[in-house]
Amino acid sequence: MDDSLRIHLLIDNKRYPLHIKRDEELFYRNAAKQIDNKLNKYRGAFPNFSNEQYWAMVALDLAYENQLLKDRNDTLPYQERIKRLLEDVEACIGQKGEMD
Repeated sequence: MDDSLRIHLLIDNKRYPLHIKRDEELFYRNAAKQIDNKLNKYRGAFPNFSNEQYWAMVALDLAYENQLLKDRNDTLPYQERIKRLLEDVEACIGQKGEMD
């Protein structure tokens, strides 16, 4: 069974054909809507910008959001701390076993 799908996304009144995994369709459609919403937001806020400037602002906005999410989801410091705590617990358990 083919798990892929061909869709056409409309972004900034232009069609973009994509071949994607079927279970990713909603993510792509929501991403296209997000781009259009941001383009409209910047066109309203900065009416004298060029089209390239709008696209640059959208790219910057999305990259900024991506960085925030990346930093928020960085669990490595927590994983390292949990590992140290587990080592401490195991050491305590081992010391208690030696006392019994």
